[in-house]
Amino acid sequence: MTNFEPLIHPWNQEIWQSLTLEPERSNHAFIFCGEGGLGKRSLAIALSHFLMTEPHSQSESLFNAASHPDFHVIMPECESEQDWLGQNALRYFEKHSGKPKKQITIDQIRRLNSALETHPHISKTRLIVLFSCEKMNRNASNALLKKLEEPPAQTLFVLLSDELARVPATIRSRCSLINFRAPSFDLAHAWLEQQKIIPEADLTSYLSMSNNQPLTAISLYQDEYIEVLKSVLGDVNSVWTRKTDAAQAAKNWLGLGGLVVVDILQKLCSDILKFKLSDTPAKVFFPVQKSWIAKIGPKLSKQNLLELIDELNAAKSLLNTTVDELLVLESIVIKVSRLPA
Repeated sequence: MTNFEPLIHPWNQEIWQSLTLEPERSNHAFIFCGEGGLGKRSLAIALSHFLMTEPHSQSESLFNAASHPDFHVIMPECESEQDWLGQNALRYFEKHSGKPKKQITIDQIRRLNSALETHPHISKTRLIVLFSCEKMNRNASNALLKKLEEPPAQTLFVLLSDELARVPATIRSRCSLINFRAPSFDLAHAWLEQQKIIPEADLTSYLSMSNNQPLTAISLYQDEYIEVLKSVLGDVNSVWTRKTDAAQAAKNWLGLGGLVVVDILQKLCSDILKFKLSDTPAKVFFPVQKSWIAKIGPKLSKQNLLELIDELNAAKSLLNTTVDELLVLESIVIKVSRLPA
């Protein structure tokens, strides 16, 4: 009896049905796309189990042991953990003594392409699941593209991306897009209530901060996002009142993690813009900060705010490379300091 229990979130049931009712009619490649926290990873793993195993067979045991010969997992090394998924991805990582790589490299794709020279070993279909496919470097994308253009027989590619716009158009054009969308507020709220992880009184705030993405809401709660938010906003105020200089604020943010700081500042900019356009915006990321944002909004330069938004978009991409994180954050702090008109 299997020890693997596929997890299909209620808002993804329709996608699951479309992929599993007639799998033999499936395309040779899919991209699961949509924002994070919507269950793309869980559904990809469930689909892997569905395609790779037969009950009470050797394939089931091999799948559970992360050693199924027809199941291939590619992901950035920095996203790999000491779990079942990480064990599947391990065989494609390059051994080195440096920091875990943030991108999917050409060496990973080359190893994968070599493994695809043979036919499936024990399953009808060979499956490649590629997580965070937007993080392939250019050479890796080109190497994968060759396989997508001339796919091996009995092989299915499933790519996952939280940022479809960053996936090369040549890759996108050779895959069928499966769009994951956030559930309604009521469905997300009810599901989170059943999980009993986030206190009921805080559910609405966390759903707002996560843009109605239930799994992201849980991650934010578990990662003490509220405390990080308070720290970032405190530094913003200190920079504006000149109690903290750019270098010190950037060091503070480096300790918090550049990507989470950028996420907070992007949401803050969005809320400020909404209040500039309307005194009573329908939806904001930080409802608890409404009064503060409404108060400071008129005092901030709209042009400088738009420039900061561009800076943050660029920084989000840069922070997924080997760039000096502190330099990126210092540049952001300087833009933040120029917001007051």
